Amino acid sequence: MMNKKQNLIFFSNLFGKKKLHFYLINLKGIKAFQQSYLRRRSRKTNINIKVVKNTLLKKSLKLTKNTKFMEIIPLIKENTTLLWSKDNKETAYLLLKFTKKYELSIKKIFKLAISEENLFLGEKGLKDLINMKSKKELLTNLIATLGFSIRKTIFSLNRIFLLLCNLKNQIIYKYENKKNS
Repeated sequence: MMNKKQNLIFFSNLFGKKKLHFYLINLKGIKAFQQSYLRRRSRKTNINIKVVKNTLLKKSLKLTKNTKFMEIIPLIKENTTLLWSKDNKETAYLLLKFTKKYELSIKKIFKLAISEENLFLGEKGLKDLINMKSKKELLTNLIATLGFSIRKTIFSLNRIFLLLCNLKNQIIYKYENKKNS
């Protein structure tokens, strides 16, 4: 069990990591079996989940001195549960699936998310996160597109080379025929 100072250091270090995506949700009024489901699914998908006191969360965010985090401090109210993971979409899908399964309001549960230096609020923010492509997905698409273009270019160059070889052979053949005549 960590004391307050250790918790403060743990969370401020956690918020300092750039590769993580953070979600703040409100589980007030959610039944124990529903919370248990959310925790089990979180563990299965490598999503960390922790109920955190607002004052501890605010102090941790202030220690990071990140301006994006300073913007959310006034929004931290009521019951706060923090979720964080390396995979942005997995957490968004989990929350969406959780709210649909138990017919819960996304508006009441989802507070905000910080993903890839961007802030997402409310139901629209959660849906944007689900539809948004991550940097990794964008790079994969770019590489695939470039790879396709390169293959197409190589194929075209190969065809030109074959045509030039064929043309050269025809010229040599005509030249040799003229020479022999």
